[in-house]
Amino acid sequence: MEEKEIVETSENKKIYKYLFEKVEEHTPFPITTVMGSQFVKPKFEFSGACSGCGQTPYLKLLTQLFGNELVISNATGCSSIYGGTIPKTPYSVPWANSLFEDNAEFGYGLAVADRLKKEKIKKIIYKNINKIPESDKEIYASYYKNADYASSCLLYETVNKSKIKELFNMKEFIKTKSFWIVGGDGWAYDIGFGGLDHILSSDENVNVLVLDTEVYSNTGGQMSKSSRIGSVAKFACSGKKTPKKDLAKIALTYPNVYVATISLGANMNQTIKAFVEAKNHKGPSIIIAYCPCIAQGIATGITDSINEEKLAVSSGYFPLFRYNPETEMFSLDSKSDFSEYFKFILGEDRYRVLKKVNQEEYKDLLEKNKEEAEKRYKYYENLSKNKEKE
Repeated sequence: MEEKEIVETSENKKIYKYLFEKVEEHTPFPITTVMGSQFVKPKFEFSGACSGCGQTPYLKLLTQLFGNELVISNATGCSSIYGGTIPKTPYSVPWANSLFEDNAEFGYGLAVADRLKKEKIKKIIYKNINKIPESDKEIYASYYKNADYASSCLLYETVNKSKIKELFNMKEFIKTKSFWIVGGDGWAYDIGFGGLDHILSSDENVNVLVLDTEVYSNTGGQMSKSSRIGSVAKFACSGKKTPKKDLAKIALTYPNVYVATISLGANMNQTIKAFVEAKNHKGPSIIIAYCPCIAQGIATGITDSINEEKLAVSSGYFPLFRYNPETEMFSLDSKSDFSEYFKFILGEDRYRVLKKVNQEEYKDLLEKNKEEAEKRYKYYENLSKNKEKE
């Protein structure tokens, strides 16, 4: 950061004016590609997160892919702090912060309310079909049969000509929305898990994005159920003794839930595929995103978070996969070299400091950490092989 007087030069003002007043969006490539998505102006900008934060790139990308449709409900935590820094906000899409314990229900409620409004709109169209001009009937019919974003935009622009007062009064609810429930691992694995489990067991079309730092980041690095064996944090000062809760495995027990794990630095294409597939799935979806955090104590610094995401996957620490219940396809999207495992985890203070604070158990705990990671990878590898045989 610099003093305002230093950076507010005439030259910088010219650059600012050019960037924000002259540069327009272009789509030279499909938006659902790495290059194409980055030509879209994000609707999440200039957050107050730590420099190199592993969470914010996922949110930026989410707004670039689905910005015009997005409605975000955000659990309390790091993402609610940098997401709702009153009086300004980095978002230019509908965003609201709920409590730690009820964010899943809050986002679910928004989706249910919107669905009921859409059902009412369709009933109004059905009852008043004779009042619709012949030239516009195809637009109304398209919306009635398949209310996708394109058809909803056409109806939104056409409804002003409508003589159906009841429909005109509901204009603000015509456009389709994509509901995303966002929060950290403290919310998803711990305090808000009951609500999360409840919405995953439903058939509502909601999407969950878990920003997994494996620690309660916002409260100074406390242990969560996402923390792994041997990691040192508040309330686990001598190293955590129990394994990481496998939230993805739990979600897979519901046959109608889309489930994916992503790591942007490891595979950007896979991240985009997961976002798009989750959004298109007609039912609940959950994506667990690996997020490097300043609380992890990365030896090369938090600004090296993209490379850290790559190492987490290549070492087998964080496997990538996608499961789509509509196709019943399970895709294991990463390979693991466990010979690099200790090199990866000992590049972070949360594991490196264990030798100093618990000399008696540190070797045993870190070995168990690796064993759990190998078991986890093997489990998903077997799922992938079984699906291939089918």
